Amino acid sequence: MNWVGFQKEIIDLSKKIDYSPDILVGIVRGGIVPARILSSLLKVGDMYCLTVKKIGNNRRITSIINEDINNKKVLLVEDILETGRSLITAKQYLENEGAIVKTACLYITNKSEIKPDYYLRKINEVVKFPWEYES
Repeated sequence: MNWVGFQKEIIDLSKKIDYSPDILVGIVRGGIVPARILSSLLKVGDMYCLTVKKIGNNRRITSIINEDINNKKVLLVEDILETGRSLITAKQYLENEGAIVKTACLYITNKSEIKPDYYLRKINEVVKFPWEYES
């Protein structure tokens, strides 16, 4: 996927979102760019990043949000869900902090253990996004 294709896809995703969040949260690393662009498209000024570390088959939050998010409407963003475990872990963390959470990503795979509230489509192969650098 190139930047032009990504721009079209993220705009299409934004049109599906019928939710007015107070805050956007991007999961580090893949969710950062989509969350940033969605924050502009949805006109949401507050955005945070949440780091979820993969340890074997488990996931653990390794950063926190130092703001009071109790009763805040949050849109949690990822680029693609392979298993969806990072999204599940991040969503649980935010809900434990009192947030009202909806989820969004561009694509899900057949292996995804969660269906986000908003996504474009199910795909069979993992997409390489333009911000992913290969040396």
